[in-house]
This record gives sequence, structure tokens and C-alpha cells, in this order.
Amino acid sequence: MQIQKKIFIFIFTLFFSTLIHAESAADTLTTLLLNTQTMQANFTQTVKDKSAKSLLQSTGIVSLQRPGKFRWEVKQPNPQLIVANGARIWIYDPDLQQVTIRAFSKEAGQTPAFLLSEKDLTLGKDFVVELAKNTSQIANQQVYLLTPKKKDNMFALIKLTFLNKQIKQMQLEDHLGHITTIAFQNVKTGMKIPESVFTFTASAKDDVIDETKK
Repeated sequence: MQIQKKIFIFIFTLFFSTLIHAESAADTLTTLLLNTQTMQANFTQTVKDKSAKSLLQSTGIVSLQRPGKFRWEVKQPNPQLIVANGARIWIYDPDLQQVTIRAFSKEAGQTPAFLLSEKDLTLGKDFVVELAKNTSQIANQQVYLLTPKKKDNMFALIKLTFLNKQIKQMQLEDHLGHITTIAFQNVKTGMKIPESVFTFTASAKDDVIDETKK
């Protein structure tokens, strides 16, 4: 559950032959990401350790809107909801009836959440970006490798896979060798998303931990 929370918070507190020049790849990826202003999709998330043993698998629904808004809702096996409106992030655990409120920090710029939902991207500054050779034989597929330049980034490597210029998969490797793979299905882009999707109101029964008041 802690692995899942860390991924969600930074994911939603990422839209995306021989290796090419890093600056050129960063520019191309930035354009590709910014071309998607809104997105809704189903997702399947799998977490494996460095020996490829499965630690977690979950499914759910994600909604994104630039700048800084996202809703990440895990349906199975353990329901959880992460909502951000560009200023705050709400992390809700329905089993515990507990919601944690945190500030949406620009420090998330080093993480997939920023890639998928922010408007001011500085990929060339934050990452070494490479366009990898397509070894899958799938036409119109592009795979980008992002290596953080700062050692304190929570990820060692981020891999983004696009098909026909649409995000299909994110793969996140941390410094312990854990690999989180997020596959998107039924991806829809360019739609108008109601503001209510990116808001959260706790019920009277919920225990609220508001870290923005510290």
C-alpha cells in the first residue's frame, strides 16, 4: 500500500532506430505531452521487485487536465482515491475512512504526475531524454527513456510508450529495482471534464488530516 501511495501522490502532487540527441528527444516529447490537454482512461498497474516477483496489481480509472489536475481512482483490489486540483491533493482511503490533504508542490516537476498534468515542462533540464529504438515491430510506436539528472529523484528511470502519438504505458523504476508498470486502456483525449471531477469533500464520518495547516 505504501508503494502504491508514493506512486499515486507523485503520479497524480505523467502525457508522452537508434538513440537520438537528448535535447531533440526532449523537445519532441514535450510537444507530444503538451498536445494532450485532457485525458480519461482505464488503467492496470503492476508492481514487481528486482527479481520480477509481483508485489501488487490494481485496476482503476484516471482523469487528467492540464495544468495540475488529476483524479486517480483505484477500484480493485483495495479502493483508493487521489484527487488534485493544482493547489491541493486529497488522498482518500475508504476502508479507513481517512483523508489526507497535502499541498500540490512544484517539486513534483521531477515526477510523472507533473509530466501528465502540468503545462510548464522543462524535460531537458530535469532529465536526460532518449528516444529508444523500436524493437517491438509495432508501427507508429515510440518509446522514450527519461533518466533524472538529480540523484534525489524518487525514480531511477521512467519509460513512456506511445502508440499513434497517444500514451499507452508508463514504466517507473525506483532505486531499489522495483518496477511499476501502468498500462492505459480505452484512452480518450480532448474532452471537456467537469470541475467536480477534480474536487473532493470529506464526509462527517471521515478522519481528516490536513497537512496544509502545519
